Amino acid sequence: MTTWRSRLTRIGAPAAWALRAHWVTAALLVVAGTVALFGVIVVSRLIAPTGMGPRIIPAAVPVPDLQLTTSALASTPGDVRSAATHQLFTLLLLVASGIGITAAITIVALAAARSSVRAQELVVRRAVGASRRLLLAAALAEAAVVVALALALGGTGGLVASQMEVAHWPGPSMPGGVSVTAAVVAALMVFLGLGLVFPVTAARRRTPLGGRRGRALELVLPALQLGVGLTVLTAAALLVRHAAQLGGTGRAGEGRGELFEVRVANARPAERSVSYVALLRTLHGGPETRGASLTSPGVLVGAGTGDGVLTDCGQCSWGGIYVPFRLPYATHYLVSADTFRMLRLPVVAGRALNDADDWNAPRVAVISRSLAADDFQQGQAVGRRIQIGHAPATWYTVVGVVADQLPAAFGGGLQSPYAVYLSILQHPARAVDLLVRAQSESPHRVDDVRHALTTTLGPGITVAHDPEARRVGREAAPIRWFGGVFGMEGWVLLAIATLGTFVVMWLWVASVAHDLAVRRAVGARRRAVIGYVLARAAGVAVGGVAVGLWCGMVLWGALTTVLAGLPPWDSGVLLRFSLLLALAALAGALLPAWRIARTPPAILLAHGDS
Repeated sequence: MTTWRSRLTRIGAPAAWALRAHWVTAALLVVAGTVALFGVIVVSRLIAPTGMGPRIIPAAVPVPDLQLTTSALASTPGDVRSAATHQLFTLLLLVASGIGITAAITIVALAAARSSVRAQELVVRRAVGASRRLLLAAALAEAAVVVALALALGGTGGLVASQMEVAHWPGPSMPGGVSVTAAVVAALMVFLGLGLVFPVTAARRRTPLGGRRGRALELVLPALQLGVGLTVLTAAALLVRHAAQLGGTGRAGEGRGELFEVRVANARPAERSVSYVALLRTLHGGPETRGASLTSPGVLVGAGTGDGVLTDCGQCSWGGIYVPFRLPYATHYLVSADTFRMLRLPVVAGRALNDADDWNAPRVAVISRSLAADDFQQGQAVGRRIQIGHAPATWYTVVGVVADQLPAAFGGGLQSPYAVYLSILQHPARAVDLLVRAQSESPHRVDDVRHALTTTLGPGITVAHDPEARRVGREAAPIRWFGGVFGMEGWVLLAIATLGTFVVMWLWVASVAHDLAVRRAVGARRRAVIGYVLARAAGVAVGGVAVGLWCGMVLWGALTTVLAGLPPWDSGVLLRFSLLLALAALAGALLPAWRIARTPPAILLAHGDS
């Protein structure tokens, strides 16, 4: 008993003394471990138990019934939302990996600083009889305390934040797994522990960064830290702003209409077509009605079914060969006469669809301007044909060309920009969206529309009502959620990058202290020494911005493919975060440079030669 107590005292006493005497580096290691754990756990807890994708699932959306036979290559709005969720989640995993790498760099830098501070102390302990085994045991005790604190703070915070973010996800989610998170946490804690043991294993080093060799290379580390942080923070700001624009204005329209999701029980398409004609006439005849649009589900936010079409191009070049037909992939929508006006899609050639394009009329289509420009001879599509549907396929006459619609739907950027609009009277789907806008805010207009629906479509219908703005806002919810998680990860990365940059720049100045002392000894002024250091710190800041722009082209470009209308970057946001990160580099270099400039050169040279 006495022997074990004596051993514990011999190990615990120097460990406690080291934690008290060198509390700054110990506290910084705790902060680095805490922040890194928090950022990594928040993302790793989103991984599905199978490890094959995210545990968050996008909210279910109706599959548009186009009354067409689609091919095996067709994609529904649900497919697009799932793909968007997976792509954004993959980007989050990359950010979490960046946090782990940045944290590792920061821990190595802090371990180097701790080694430099404790070098003389460890030499003295060895001189008075302390064995390497005892020093190693004391270092392991220190590591246990620091790791326990980081695990308690970062682990608890990460678990609470991950539970909150899953609870706020606008859709269902699977139960969370623990294997991936446990492995990541264990790896980080082991690395953090090694950072505490490092001073013992590197006690013979005399300078933090190994002397004069490799200084330029080591300045790449803070530049990388700054660049990655800048990329993620800018991406998060763009996502949050994009979600605010969608939810605030209802981009697809004025946002003051009423949306009714209707499902009709009529079995025969011809009967549904007649009923839809009667409904539109009834609504258009009302004195308060300003517009009534009957569409397939999702048209309001630009969500549709993608599939291949065949265009009667005329003479179009394809790889240098003129061919009469083209095979583009287009997004299909079912619309009524009022839809283009209510979505603010002007007709640029030909005409829009009208109520005469009913079940018994020749099949017609309206296409988007981009489809007309790319897949019809000289962009002249009006009067030409387009083949839609598969087995059997039907030729439609193009009667008009409208402006391209910018989808507000989540994942709309993954859809084909080419659009084909068909008359819902010629393709009377069972499930439709009815958007009605009134002249004034009448408290009875919802009841009036419900009455018109029951009168014209029959009592067997099912109706779900939502304000137009709320429907568009639901599309912004997952974008806002991802923006919040990206923002959280960005600030975590900023904290790690700021701490790491500050420490690495401090160590770099310490490593060149001998050179700076020589400059002072041969007559260099204090301001020249400080200017020399700040010039290199400014170079790190500029390099960090350059790295951020280069990495940003990958991350921001990936975001624009998922979210239609998201700008690739914003100079104002970029400048704001660039200044913030550059200050960390300048501060980390300025403080030790100011101390060195005010210290007599003889003292610095004597310390460097000792």
